[in-house]
Amino acid sequence: MFKIRMLLFLLISNFSFAQTDLSPVFFVGPMFHYNIGGENNRFSFSLEGSAWVTNSNLPLPPSVNLGIEFERKKVRVYSELQTGALLGLSLGPVIEFSENDPMFGFQSSIWAAFFTGFDMRYRRINKTNIYAPGFFIKAPILFDNLKLGM
Repeated sequence: MFKIRMLLFLLISNFSFAQTDLSPVFFVGPMFHYNIGGENNRFSFSLEGSAWVTNSNLPLPPSVNLGIEFERKKVRVYSELQTGALLGLSLGPVIEFSENDPMFGFQSSIWAAFFTGFDMRYRRINKTNIYAPGFFIKAPILFDNLKLGM
């Protein structure tokens, strides 16, 4: 049941941007983390993209990201809902693939950024807590009057 709820949350977070007349700004770039906890402390590399809504009436712009992270003998796929400006928060589900069956969990980050930045990520998978300080670089990709809809 937990796995089904995590998959539904992942889908809802990705489809939350399926509105019409959005003016999103997309960011894409690499992330580097040092994962502390679990069996071994290891570095990981990820590629992440995010879509920020710029014409929202909310005090801080909403965003959704999607990423894939590579660590020795592990691959993670995650999606997070996030908000912020120069400082921000994010939270979402993560699926980890290793030699065993896929494991589901969640992760959250606190970050400070403009085009480059730092973050502190907390991840919990299979009752294991991981803390991962990191660094990232993001490049903006702009579109004019992008029409999205379902």
